[in-house]
Amino acid sequence: MRILCVAPRYGETVLGGAEALVRGFAETSLALGLETHVVTSCAVDAVTWKNELPAGPCQVNGVRVWRYPLQAVRSAERQRQLHYQLMTNQPLEIDEQYEWLNCGPHSPQLYAHIQRYGPRYQAILFAPYVFPLIQYGAAIYPHRSVIWPCLHDEAFARLEPTRLMLNQAWGIIYNSEPERELARRKLGIDHPRSVVAGIGIDDRPGDGARFRQQHNLPGEFLLYSGRLDDVKNVPLLLDYFAAYKRQRPGDLKLALMGRGSIEIPSHPDVVLLGFKQGQAKLDAYAAATLLCQPSVMESFSIVIMEAWLAGAPVLVHGDCPVTRYHCQQSNGGLYFSNEDEFAGCVDWFLDHPRERAQMGRHGRRYVLENYTWEAVARRVLGALRQWLE
Repeated sequence: MRILCVAPRYGETVLGGAEALVRGFAETSLALGLETHVVTSCAVDAVTWKNELPAGPCQVNGVRVWRYPLQAVRSAERQRQLHYQLMTNQPLEIDEQYEWLNCGPHSPQLYAHIQRYGPRYQAILFAPYVFPLIQYGAAIYPHRSVIWPCLHDEAFARLEPTRLMLNQAWGIIYNSEPERELARRKLGIDHPRSVVAGIGIDDRPGDGARFRQQHNLPGEFLLYSGRLDDVKNVPLLLDYFAAYKRQRPGDLKLALMGRGSIEIPSHPDVVLLGFKQGQAKLDAYAAATLLCQPSVMESFSIVIMEAWLAGAPVLVHGDCPVTRYHCQQSNGGLYFSNEDEFAGCVDWFLDHPRERAQMGRHGRRYVLENYTWEAVARRVLGALRQWLE
């Protein structure tokens, strides 16, 4: 079987869960003996979409990759206007929805590559759903297109072009059962060829003692890992933590690991770690008392899986079906829906160190049993072979 993966951005310096998903799948399927190629843009940043990487063919960890430059945004002002309407849940007419797609980043050379070479592949895999590059690319050979959408319950998912793309695709790969249920219940997508595969997570050890010494964090601390922005519900976490510390003064800290657009208010117990990756990130997970993931829009949540592999339990928002599902399936964490529940959960974790450690072990076993890259790739490849038959 030959597979072509299409992603708006690709490479070891590219950040993002969906981008890591495509890279992990491509490298694993190649290791399993399949001919797997990637076509992508020259962009690294998903805000500026600047062409930063050289165009042309290259290899990334053994995977053959073709990069093509992006055109300049046709109307940045109109794009911002339409994006604002979507983010504030203002309805867009059908022609405005396509106008929003047209305003986004496009690459005629990338589309031409798919047009020319697409018939050589049994499956063309596109991820994630939201970018114009994916929606236009998937329309070239819909009978070969497999969408790995990474759906959230957000305005972009409810657009008519999104529903048409998912309905017309050859198949859909979901990261979790709640994501597939979201597609069925809210988008009316009940595709005859779909599979829940998840995302693979590499198991590498972290050194918690080293992290605590480097960052002068000898006591208990909550860890947040990810983008520091409104979409990830970071302001809510900051508000709940500040309220908790007003009622319960003590040494507990909140450590924020990542970067983003929001301004973090000054607080004596909030520690800014900055963006970390590789071993430094693994060390942070290993040191944390628990990981707090307040986002309510997740299709999988790589960070909670990484924390579980390090043995840390997690605290997630109860309004996120995906992260709540993982906690219930694994018995690796708790969930909250308001400020009082947040405080109660934190109290329980601090008062029950033995049970807390046991939760972390439950979470680690859950990841190792379900979300190694080989297990995920085999689920996807098994579904593709079945669909081909």
